[in-house]
Amino acid sequence: IWHLNGAHRPRRLTVCLKFAQSSSPNYRWLMGKRWPLIALAILVLASAASTVWLVGDTAHELQAVTVSLADLDAELFHLDASSITRRGPPRVWVLRFNSRIEAIPYHYESSSLDGPQSIEAWQKTTGAMVVINAGQFDEELNYLGWLKADGKWLSPHQHHSWMGLLVSGPIRGHPWAGVIDLKQANPNVVENYRHVVQSMMLLDDQAQPRVRDSDRSACRTIIAQDQDGRILFMVSEGAVTLADLARWLLTTGLGISRAMNMDGGIESQLAIHTSELELSLYGQYGTGTAVFDAGAGQIRYPLPAVIAVRRAKQ
Repeated sequence: IWHLNGAHRPRRLTVCLKFAQSSSPNYRWLMGKRWPLIALAILVLASAASTVWLVGDTAHELQAVTVSLADLDAELFHLDASSITRRGPPRVWVLRFNSRIEAIPYHYESSSLDGPQSIEAWQKTTGAMVVINAGQFDEELNYLGWLKADGKWLSPHQHHSWMGLLVSGPIRGHPWAGVIDLKQANPNVVENYRHVVQSMMLLDDQAQPRVRDSDRSACRTIIAQDQDGRILFMVSEGAVTLADLARWLLTTGLGISRAMNMDGGIESQLAIHTSELELSLYGQYGTGTAVFDAGAGQIRYPLPAVIAVRRAKQ
């Protein structure tokens, strides 16, 4: 249920749902049989409460909408990725930050936690308005590349085949935040920033995909930078291949200049908690697997490492 509430403050969107994959029998029954009643109830409530309610124009698609998040100076919207989605809902959610941010990585060991946490638990631990999954880790839950927060190395080991860096919190006048390609930049650039997250490059500023074609599809998490220098977080609800996703990014009109691929599958997770919006997205499609038997929205895989976002002091 989506609503825009303008009674006592600037309009806001509240989301009270966990997303179900479109192939779920329960999802089809709910949307096919009850959607007209839900829509009618929404309209009645909207009339009574003087609010504007947004409902989908079909049983399976919510009406496209851009949600402004004033707390973050950001905007949230979704794009249709049906041309590349191989399983599951064809939406890719985009959170675009219009102001400077700090992207601070956390690992459960350095945070004195007993073990990996769900994305919502991480949000409570960090107190951040936005938390997204980081990159890949090994069987011992150690992060596989550089991870640096507030000037302290959480993982000091460079992954020499990972060419992507998300940097923020500059030291002594360097560019504020961005996605850096180590194929073009000196690795010593990490000394210029307080926060560093290393992962795989997906797309470079020559519009070249940096991944090979494969049939391996899964839910994906992408961190990108556009031509205006803005940072974007992107998560797919459905399963896509990395090469398809890289080529698709060039067709979106988002003006992506560089993009990194983070961990995917059931580790692909995003949580937003502001005065305007509460939303949690959990990946349900792993590489080479069908949707998990627990059902839609029920897989909440605990994450050993995440990235928390806070607005930078201007």
